[in-house]
Amino acid sequence: MNAKQLKVIAVVLGVAVLLYLPRLFRDSGEGGTLDVGDGFSFVVADSIAGVNIVLAENAGTVRLERTDAGWTVDGYVADEPKIRDLLDVIGQLSSSELVARNPSNHASLGVAEGGRHVEVRTAGGEVRRFHLGSRDTRSGGYFVRLPGDDVVYRLDGPAGGYLNRDRDGWRPRLIASVDTAGVREVLMRRGEREAVLRRSDDGWLAGDAPADSALVQRLLAILPSVSASGFPTEEEEAAADFALADGSFEVFSEGSADVTGRRLELAILLLEDEERGDWVARVADGTEAFRLSSLTVDRLLPETLVPVP
Repeated sequence: MNAKQLKVIAVVLGVAVLLYLPRLFRDSGEGGTLDVGDGFSFVVADSIAGVNIVLAENAGTVRLERTDAGWTVDGYVADEPKIRDLLDVIGQLSSSELVARNPSNHASLGVAEGGRHVEVRTAGGEVRRFHLGSRDTRSGGYFVRLPGDDVVYRLDGPAGGYLNRDRDGWRPRLIASVDTAGVREVLMRRGEREAVLRRSDDGWLAGDAPADSALVQRLLAILPSVSASGFPTEEEEAAADFALADGSFEVFSEGSADVTGRRLELAILLLEDEERGDWVARVADGTEAFRLSSLTVDRLLPETLVPVP
């Protein structure tokens, strides 16, 4: 065996040792082998009716629930694509990546009793649970443990990341999507000041004068994807009086919905939050409030058309 072959063998052995050492030092059990047995297995065969993410130290619970109208998160409308992503993986979790066997490690890994855990409720009423611990910053994934089992595993894949979302992380950010090809009129109000944009055969008009084309294009560009920057707290939402809105934004297309020959496509009511520097808003016929950034509101209510009071 020549020197080159010995060097290759040494490199391979070194890599193997480096890969093995993290497990060796994390697992402070009472000896024995690193046999993982059946590993971590969390399988739900029945249809899933709800998922509760119970936070550590009684810090609350994020409740995902299937209703006749669709999925909700703590009673708010949930983002259906995010729910589908979760349902694709939550019922078939598995891992053979053993991390520790000694209960004394549970607290440091975030899987101790009283820590965060996940409850999955089926349509048949069965409830299954597992502990979801901290993120493994060295190797990726999250530490997991089944109730009644001291063995801790590392769970790879997207499930851990999904289950780390807070309530607002499950709510949809897309507020409205308007087809701008059919837009014929836009009504804007900011305080006592109002402005109207109308599409004519010769282009857009601001009142009776030709509108700034760049301004109109900036406004139209945001309509296919009006997105929230965040959400108010429950207390902030309860205190929001949209009957006294500081501004409003309405979009109409051609239609026969009323005697004017137009159809309302979108109406947003706006309350300025001067302390935070953004706006609390609600779709006029909706029930849930959301936040819009000042940048978004300035594009919906351009200052050159609707000056700041």
